[in-house]
Amino acid sequence: MEGKELSKDQLKILKDAFTAFDIEKKGSISVEVIGTILELLDYSMSEEELKEVMEEYDVDESGEIDFEEFIELASNYVEPEEDYDVLRAELREVFMMYDKDGKGFIPVDTFKQILRELDGAVPENELDDIIDEIDADGSKTVDFEEFMEVMTGE
Repeated sequence: MEGKELSKDQLKILKDAFTAFDIEKKGSISVEVIGTILELLDYSMSEEELKEVMEEYDVDESGEIDFEEFIELASNYVEPEEDYDVLRAELREVFMMYDKDGKGFIPVDTFKQILRELDGAVPENELDDIIDEIDADGSKTVDFEEFMEVMTGE
């Protein structure tokens, strides 16, 4: 499958997403996380399709995708000139799924659950560190800007 040429903005968005989802900062992300990122980009895949994608792009057969492999893979799914505003709108939709009452924030426990769903291998103390860092005001809530900061690395 031949990928499209990505713009600088697209590469930045993908790098930010990769970094945000590489919670352990090991330079690679799991197949489950790839599925989550693709879902955020409006591409749903069955487990079978995800396995095929992994077989095609996990060149070193590590069971994880490094950044170079991820860019190669993502270039097939990202629409031309996907910009920050589009990513922001997509992440807002995700946020609103959890902010069911429209309060403009989600409890840190809910946010922690989202992070667990994204990567179940993250130790609890690392999740606490992420929460402490993002909830700098100690409100025990995560507003959309804080959510964006974690999800995009900005």
